[in-house]
Amino acid sequence: MEKSIPWHIITKYLRKETSPEELAELNNWLEKDETNQNVLTEIQNVYTVTSSVPQALEPNKEIAWRKIEQRITSGTPVKKLFEKFKYVAAAVIILLVGLSVVWLFNAGNRTNLQQYTEIVTPMGQKSMVILPDSSYVWLNSGSSLKYKGDFNVKEREVILKGEAFFEVKEDSSKFFRVKTGILDVKVYGTSFNIKNYEDDRVEEITVMEGIVGVSDKSKELRRLTRGEQASLNKETNRITYTENNPDLVSAWKNNELIFDNTPLEEVVKYLERWYGVDIALDSEMKGKHSYTFRVKTESFREMLEMLKVMTPIIYEIRGKDVKIKYSN
Repeated sequence: MEKSIPWHIITKYLRKETSPEELAELNNWLEKDETNQNVLTEIQNVYTVTSSVPQALEPNKEIAWRKIEQRITSGTPVKKLFEKFKYVAAAVIILLVGLSVVWLFNAGNRTNLQQYTEIVTPMGQKSMVILPDSSYVWLNSGSSLKYKGDFNVKEREVILKGEAFFEVKEDSSKFFRVKTGILDVKVYGTSFNIKNYEDDRVEEITVMEGIVGVSDKSKELRRLTRGEQASLNKETNRITYTENNPDLVSAWKNNELIFDNTPLEEVVKYLERWYGVDIALDSEMKGKHSYTFRVKTESFREMLEMLKVMTPIIYEIRGKDVKIKYSN
């Protein structure tokens, strides 16, 4: 397989030096075998981290043969029978060396296929990821996405922590699975939002388009269509199904937060992730307020001033640490 990898073109591709003809040749190679895209993705990952292209192992067979022939033909003449065995031994050595190289390469491939690629989005930031199957994933603040090197070979599986919006490329031959901890999501091609931070009391799955199957570890529980939301209470392990506006739920990927009668404690969690801060809320305020408003381009201080208009509060900002309490 390694001989078929166009290393010289990939090197130019990573350095953005390919000609139109070379780019066409690379695309042809990617279309020949579905695993080739995974190979290119792994090479890109190495290049991103190390700024260097991993080198292919290309033993010089001609030199190896020449050295073996020299060893066979040099020295004192021996019996023909022994010479026969000598050639056989040389052939066996070459075969063993060749098999060793193939085994090492295949073992390396198997290792690469089992390795994970992980994308992490820090607090206060968001990112967009294009997966090897050309599906799109938007990661919200404080979230991570992992997938193996064999992604899109037989199946498409990712592991999510936090919140993400998925636009999955349709492929009826390979389902797309999102593992989120307690619940799994299985689809073939659709768009949906999953929210499941470790410190959240509820895990939410909301469908934008298409059909999403929601499963636990043993079976599929229900299939959701546009506007349907599955909410798992992690404390009681109960799931409820409701209608919700997917545009509001996923507004964050368009750099907008929309609160609709949202309890103050939930608002605080969103704002901590959105702005990358730690908010200490006075215990007297908990369980007493819900809010309906939007955050788009406002700075953190401007947002606090909005809260101040709706509720009599005072706040103190020290770097990333924020304290909020009643003003009286």
